[in-house]
Amino acid sequence: MAMAVMRARIQSQGACLSLGMRWRCSLQWPSTESLSAAHEFSRGVPGRKDRNGAPASSQRWLHAGVALRARAAREDNNAEDRLHLEEAIAEAKRVLQDNDTVEKIKAVLRKAQKINPGKWTLSGKKDELKQKLREFVEEAKATLKGLKEDSRRAQVTSWHPGRGGVASRASPQQDSGAEDRRDLEEVVAEADRVLEDNGTVKETKAVLRKAQKIYPEEMPVKRRIPKAEDPAVFTTDVFIPLDETIRKLDVLLQDERVVFLRAGVASGKSTLAQHLCTTQPSKYFGVHAPLAKDATIFEMWERKMRAAVWGQNSNVKDKDLQDMIRLIYDNDQVLVFDECHLLFACPEFHEQFLKKPSYLKRRPMVLLLSAASEGTDQQGRTYLTPAAVTAKYMWTPPIPHANELVDQLAEADVYLSQDAVAFFMDFCAGHRSLFIRSMEWVQQKQSGDSTRWDLTRAQGEVSQAWDTDNWTEAPDDSLMGKLQTVRAIRVNGAFSDPQSIPQQFVDILCEGPTADMDANLRRKLTLVGFTLPVVPATDRIPEEFTPLDWAKLGTKYGVANYMMASYYRQALAKKRQLTVDVDRSPTSCTDLLLRALPYLLFADVVAIQGDKFGIRSDVSQEELPFEVHYTHAAVRELKRLVGSTNSLESTKKGKVDIYTTLEDGSTFAIEAVMSSRGATSIAKHRDRFESASMTNYAHAQHKCLLIIGKCGDMREIVGKVRDGIEVVGLAPNPSHTGYYVYVKRQGEKVVDFHIPCDGVARGFSWKDEEPFFEISSAQKFKYIEPGSAAPQRPPAVWVCQLGSPDGKNFEVIGNPFQVKGVLANVDDLKEAIKQKKPNTVSCDADELDIYSRQDGGWVKEETMSASLRETDEADCYGFTIPAGAAGAA
Repeated sequence: MAMAVMRARIQSQGACLSLGMRWRCSLQWPSTESLSAAHEFSRGVPGRKDRNGAPASSQRWLHAGVALRARAAREDNNAEDRLHLEEAIAEAKRVLQDNDTVEKIKAVLRKAQKINPGKWTLSGKKDELKQKLREFVEEAKATLKGLKEDSRRAQVTSWHPGRGGVASRASPQQDSGAEDRRDLEEVVAEADRVLEDNGTVKETKAVLRKAQKIYPEEMPVKRRIPKAEDPAVFTTDVFIPLDETIRKLDVLLQDERVVFLRAGVASGKSTLAQHLCTTQPSKYFGVHAPLAKDATIFEMWERKMRAAVWGQNSNVKDKDLQDMIRLIYDNDQVLVFDECHLLFACPEFHEQFLKKPSYLKRRPMVLLLSAASEGTDQQGRTYLTPAAVTAKYMWTPPIPHANELVDQLAEADVYLSQDAVAFFMDFCAGHRSLFIRSMEWVQQKQSGDSTRWDLTRAQGEVSQAWDTDNWTEAPDDSLMGKLQTVRAIRVNGAFSDPQSIPQQFVDILCEGPTADMDANLRRKLTLVGFTLPVVPATDRIPEEFTPLDWAKLGTKYGVANYMMASYYRQALAKKRQLTVDVDRSPTSCTDLLLRALPYLLFADVVAIQGDKFGIRSDVSQEELPFEVHYTHAAVRELKRLVGSTNSLESTKKGKVDIYTTLEDGSTFAIEAVMSSRGATSIAKHRDRFESASMTNYAHAQHKCLLIIGKCGDMREIVGKVRDGIEVVGLAPNPSHTGYYVYVKRQGEKVVDFHIPCDGVARGFSWKDEEPFFEISSAQKFKYIEPGSAAPQRPPAVWVCQLGSPDGKNFEVIGNPFQVKGVLANVDDLKEAIKQKKPNTVSCDADELDIYSRQDGGWVKEETMSASLRETDEADCYGFTIPAGAAGAA
């Protein structure tokens, strides 16, 4: 018998029956215990028979089997392998009846370990709740029948559902199941009444709550809102689904082998890494970085990799690195490096697998995750993304289907409709940490009230809670107070004090994304979360994985997200009197509108109203604000940014929505209409500009029809408007974090682009070549009070001489050296080099060419007035001497 049956394994932290019995065996040598365990699982009765030889209280023990399903499934990390308990029981019976092989018995027992949890949750529509209630009644009646049978026996088993009690013996006079029977009878009766009377959702939920008290094993673990900066745990926390992300990632890894995903700080990278390594521990191995002082040491990285792989491949203990990599390759496994910029500091190690090993047909699969593309060692040396890493993507976690998240949130006492959940995800720019903090605020606002917020309620509550001008004054328990605890909005570390904010970040904040950044400072700003590479917003629904070669010259970096831009504009204006200059001379209505759009955030546009059901947004049939809300918001911003702007209200001369008069007398008239009004209404608004009596329209030098709606058919709608004036379509995203703009060019040709709400006024102009238009910054930094990180002339700068034997590539000649003194710019540096090396440099100082390191190469400094950055021996400026001008040295 011992050789015929393997030990059954029904495992996993509490995979037990309600009565407290645990089935724990191992899959090692066979014994009669394995067959017994299989019998007990299949029949739902741990060895007990009634007088007829049948399983005692079989229905009751079957319910206990359902509890086993719930408990075991909480530890089940492979959703695709989940099976219904009933199917597993039927298969177990068949296997035992047929006296099947050991392997088949083991296969059934493995399936028993992977049972999906969850019944009788309090989410879903009325019909769904009633169906759950019917299922409860059916099982509860069967359980009640079993209890009554037990109570008639001379000796009864005291079973206390809901009390975690263990089965015990009792006398006939002490029927300890009586209380349980009464509870069941009462709930069953109440459930029958609710179903017969077609009771309300509230009544249905009330009965289900009582059912959960009786059968706690059936109730899923109460979910929690995870703490700030903690990776979410999918079994116990509100967890934004990653199934589709993982599916796409699997395909990418199979195709590319080595994949680098970049995303902003606190955006969910660590959660993704942890989820992969927790739910699929035999496939994904998380390799943790050694201490910073050891980040360049090969042996330390090898030790970390061995520790990660050993758990699933115990035979790697005595293998060398090549054998370990071969094993990972053969088993189709994946190495995961979170904060992978730390890995780049040890090329000797990462070249073993990022490049294709000579002993393998392809590279092993490696997943790299970081906010930064470069690392440094303790000596300050910079390490770029290895050239072998070519599959580089910006990761934008998608907004998931809200239906699954609705149920999870309800289990955390957060009650939102699907479209309200989608709104919050969009409002938080798809940023997972920000979304979780916003859910914490909703939970606090609702305070246990299970009335679900719909879209207008969510918009109204957020709009009322938002005050762009008061980030720094927001109470800790307010929406803005909770959001700014996330590093995605307010960075920590060396730059946590507004006095220490670097000037280059201030420039980006005021003037928009730039490609002109010092490499060292860019790395620091990216690591702390200030900046990210800018991904062109060309798609209405952005790709989750967007290919981007961030090492390419000209790659622009901008503020990481619109909320961070809003926070620091207000914080620096308050703490350091930050001000900007805006170009007050637009040349067209489109140009004028682009001054205001980056400032038209959600709360600045959406109007709210209060009723007995709470605060709600006042929206049109398209679930957008009305045109008057947009035009009033635009008038407010244009008056501040450009000058004299208002609406004209003359019924005879024309009621113009937006009317601007510049200092030179130029006039701009903009008429707004919602696209939902249809072609006839749009045409009537267009005709106002040609009405002889409506002089406010007809006499304006610049005329524009502004059509507001959703993306959908906006291009076609704009293209069909009659020529003769400017026609602009405006399609805000649901949370007004940005606007898609459609501009009629000629005929039915329309150009489109995206304007983010980042607080940087833009300009628009037409061009003769594709794409036939240009978007530029119309805003410049003006003033900020000096802070601890204000630009200072470095006390010393390191330089080295460069030579080019082949006329193409540079190499360093001699050793770097230091030049001292007050050096304001590149021109000063040339003079200092000539003074420092008179024997080397015989030409005039202005004949020298100065170069700086950027993205691994040498880039010539073309502007003599450009300020200098602080450098060191490892990262220095370079200079070249004209041919024939070198001295005797």
